[in-house]
Amino acid sequence: MSESTIRAAIYSILNAVTDIGKVYDYEQWTAEWAQFINLFKTTIDGEDQIRGWEIGRRSVGEKLFAMGMNERDHGFVIRGYMRVNDALASEKTFNNLIEAAADVFRTNFTLNGAAKSHDNIQTETIDFRLFGGVLCHYAESSLIVHEECEA
Repeated sequence: MSESTIRAAIYSILNAVTDIGKVYDYEQWTAEWAQFINLFKTTIDGEDQIRGWEIGRRSVGEKLFAMGMNERDHGFVIRGYMRVNDALASEKTFNNLIEAAADVFRTNFTLNGAAKSHDNIQTETIDFRLFGGVLCHYAESSLIVHEECEA
């Protein structure tokens, strides 16, 4: 197991969620808002829209849990974006995507064998953000993943 293996598993699991949009296995950055928005443009049900997710790591810690074995705890952040469309009740769709993501991780305790375990997704922020003049739903979730490693 390793951070890169765990990150790849998170990406694979999240990317398999129906209609999730574009998924990136690292945080996207650009100096231009228009370029940033274009990174998340996708087509769902024949409609072009902004819908995407990015995975980053915000912390790592390690502790001894058995003689000769340590547990490394990776703190991942998953950020989601989706263009607001009141006529289509996009708030409901966005919240359904948050729930669908939580469901697939809840039922995959070892992240396809890439980790010892995880603490389930916790979504601390569900809000709106303005990106380059486009109002988007925004979610920020955390996922603590436990990895066994030799001391």
